[in-house]
Amino acid sequence: MNTPTGYVVVVAAIILVLAALTFWRRRGSTRVPLKVYVIAVAVVWAVILGVMWSLGDIAHFQTFALVCLGFALGMFAMYIAMHVYKS
Repeated sequence: MNTPTGYVVVVAAIILVLAALTFWRRRGSTRVPLKVYVIAVAVVWAVILGVMWSLGDIAHFQTFALVCLGFALGMFAMYIAMHVYKS
């Protein structure tokens, strides 16, 4: 897979996630659950990491994977804090 094809795949994934969120809102729900946003972010990350892996760009793959891991750990810490410090 060449680089322009990778960009097209990433943009297509982002458009699909935005379309899914728009569909969710038009379905009648005024609020989108946090789980939907987390799943959307995970889908976009998976597509970007898959494109980087298939392009053979291991340095960028490892760097972005580390950023994804840090963000995921941050979300997990907020989830724990939400249950520990209930108001």
